[in-house]
Amino acid sequence: MTNVLSLDIGGTHFRSGLFDQKGLRLFTLEGNTLRSGGRDWMLKQIAEQCHTLLQKSESPVKACGVSFGGPVDFESQLVRSMHTPGWENFAMAQWMTETLGLPCRVDNDSNCGALGEYSFGAGRGIHTLVYITVSTGIGGGLILDGKVFRGKDSLAGEFGHMPMTDSHILCSCGAKGCLETFCSGPAIASRAQELAERRPEALGRMAELSSSPGSITANAVFQAAAEGDMAAIQIIDEAARWLARALLMIIRIVNPDKIVLGGGVTLAGDTFLNPLRRFLKEMGSPSIPYSTEVQLAELGQYSPLYGAAALACEFL
Repeated sequence: MTNVLSLDIGGTHFRSGLFDQKGLRLFTLEGNTLRSGGRDWMLKQIAEQCHTLLQKSESPVKACGVSFGGPVDFESQLVRSMHTPGWENFAMAQWMTETLGLPCRVDNDSNCGALGEYSFGAGRGIHTLVYITVSTGIGGGLILDGKVFRGKDSLAGEFGHMPMTDSHILCSCGAKGCLETFCSGPAIASRAQELAERRPEALGRMAELSSSPGSITANAVFQAAAEGDMAAIQIIDEAARWLARALLMIIRIVNPDKIVLGGGVTLAGDTFLNPLRRFLKEMGSPSIPYSTEVQLAELGQYSPLYGAAALACEFL
């Protein structure tokens, strides 16, 4: 029996794990990302966690996989992050090999999330899966006939940057009107903050859950909606409608066996999933029925970590 190391590097959290070759998670270490620390700070944390896990392993560790929360050129194994300075064109896999003496493979977090769910979660036993992470941003990964489909430029699955409308809202990618600007966590929080500026008296429970109108978070909106606050429910409905529209596009183009939803926003559970399913039904065409299932990730926040382990197991 051999083991592998797995890393999930995100803009808010980072995780490392020790897995056996069958995908069993043996140990996990986690931390909060210090954005101001930049790449060097993160690499130091990663190295320390990996060495700790290597010491814990009772079997030989033969490989490493990395899930990175940003664009990755899979063919060249370069991180091409457009969100955080210091990571541009960084040879992440090479650095891991030089640091740990292990072969390594890196992919973006959405592809890893798809691979994790396909290999060890909701996608077991099916052929075609689309994984969408709805969190600080929106990303996606596609498993077509059992293999990750990355596209010519490693850009397949960038659902968050599909232009949905001629909106003036600027996306993190530099374009306007992207899906991410309507239903990501920051987008939901932004809608509540806009309401606070226009009609502060309408905030209701959202205001009670926040220290100030300008500090309302997506979590506060979801909690208020779960408690029946109408303004919060309307904000969630708007986000769910936009995501439903995008999911119908994916179903029409790919028609996968399953669409699996992960990321922090989906932790709201039925508060988000119920309106999403309602809008999928309302917006669907009775003459073009589909059997694609839409469900939450079985592995929760650990889908990308499991996917990185699956990447590592390809070396075995």
